[in-house]
Amino acid sequence: MKTIPSLLAALAAAVLAFTACDNKDEVKTVSAVVKIDDSDVDADAKAESYTVTLTNNSTSLSYTVASENSIAVFEGLVPGVYSATVSAETVVNGFRYIIAGSVNSENVIAQSTQVNVKVTATKASALIFKEIFYNGTTIKTPEEAGDDYGETYFRDQFYEIYNNSNETVYADGLCLTDNANSFAKYDFSIIYTYPIDNPEKYLFVQTIWQIPGDGDDYPIKPGESIIVAQWATNHNDASLANGKSIDLSTAEFEAILEASTLWNGTVITDNAAINMARPVLAGYAAPQWLVSVYSADIILFKPSTPLKNEDFLVANESSTTAREIAISDVLDAVQWFEQETDFAEPSHRRLPTVLDAGCNFLKSYSGKSIVRKKAGEREDGTIIYQDTNNTSNDFTQETPVLRRNGAKIPSWNTWARN
Repeated sequence: MKTIPSLLAALAAAVLAFTACDNKDEVKTVSAVVKIDDSDVDADAKAESYTVTLTNNSTSLSYTVASENSIAVFEGLVPGVYSATVSAETVVNGFRYIIAGSVNSENVIAQSTQVNVKVTATKASALIFKEIFYNGTTIKTPEEAGDDYGETYFRDQFYEIYNNSNETVYADGLCLTDNANSFAKYDFSIIYTYPIDNPEKYLFVQTIWQIPGDGDDYPIKPGESIIVAQWATNHNDASLANGKSIDLSTAEFEAILEASTLWNGTVITDNAAINMARPVLAGYAAPQWLVSVYSADIILFKPSTPLKNEDFLVANESSTTAREIAISDVLDAVQWFEQETDFAEPSHRRLPTVLDAGCNFLKSYSGKSIVRKKAGEREDGTIIYQDTNNTSNDFTQETPVLRRNGAKIPSWNTWARN
C-alpha cells in the first residue's frame, strides 16, 4: 500500500509531466514580409495591390493577403520552408496584363523574415473574339433544291467580342478588318508586299470598320460581350434564311452604312444596332461588310494613331492598295481556311504566328460557328476564356449561339432588353 506522501509525489509528477507536454505543444510562431519587385513591369501596367500567397511546403497550409505598397505582411506562421506566389491583373489601353512571380523553398524561421519576389507581366488582350460565325448557312441542299448547287445564305455573319479581364474596358474606337492578302485566296502564289520600312511590324488591310464613340460611351464590364453583326436583323425571317439561321436583332453594332437594296433585290434595313463607321476604304466599296466564307481572317485592333483614308500603299506586285496597321495595336486575330491543306504551306497563312499560330477549318455554309474554349472562372462566376494566340487550340466548332455560357449584355443596349 502506498502512503499519502507517495501518492502526493506521484500526483505532483503527473502534473509536471502534463505541464511539460502542454508547453511542448505550444509552437512558437514567426512573421514574414514579402517584398515585391515589379521593376520589370511597365509603369502603366503596375498593380496597386498584389495577391500574395505563402504555402508551407511541409503542411501545404496556405495563407493569402493583399499587398500594400508592394509589401505583404504575414503573422502567426509556423517556422518552416515556404513557397511564395504573387499575382495581379491590370488593363491598359485595351490590353490585359497578367502579372506573376514566385519563389520556392524560402526558410521562414526568424521573426520578420524577408522574402523577395520578382514579378513580370504577360501582355494579352482584355477583349477577345469569343465566338465567330463566318461561313454561312445552307437553306436547301442540292437534293432539296433539285439542282447542283442548292441554296445558301451569308448575310448572317457575326463576331462576339468578350471582356476577358477583371476590369471595365470600352468598345469606343475598336476596329475590325481583314488582311488584304485575303484577296489572293484563289491563287496562293500571290503574296503582296508593300514599300514600307520594317514591313514585319505591320498588317496590310483594305477596309476598316470602326465602332464610334468618344472614349467612354460603350463600357464593357467583365463577363459582358458585344455582338458585331454584318447585318443586325432576324435572319430566320421567311424572306431570308427561313428559320435556318440566327436572330441578330439584339446585336450592339452592325457593319452597314445605311439602308440599301442589293443587286438581287434584298433590302438591307438599318436596324436598332449602332452603325459602325468605315474610316478606311482602299478596296471595293459596298454598303455593308462581308468576309469570305472560304478563306479569310478577322482582326480586332485599337489604333494608336489616327486612321488615314488617303496616301495608300501600293503593292509591289500589283496595283492593289492597302493601309498599314501596327501589329502592336492588334488585340485579337483569327484565321480560317476551308481545307487543312491550305494551311499546311506557310506561305498560305494570312497572319503572322505571333498573332495566330493555328487556324480553323470549316466547310463553307456548314452553319457552324467557332467558339472559344473556357479556361476557368473567377470568384464572381465570370468565365475566363483560353487565349494562347492559336486558333487550332483555342476554339471548338458549335451551332451558333449569341452570348453562350451566360455572357452578359451591356446596360446601354436597351433594345436587347425590351
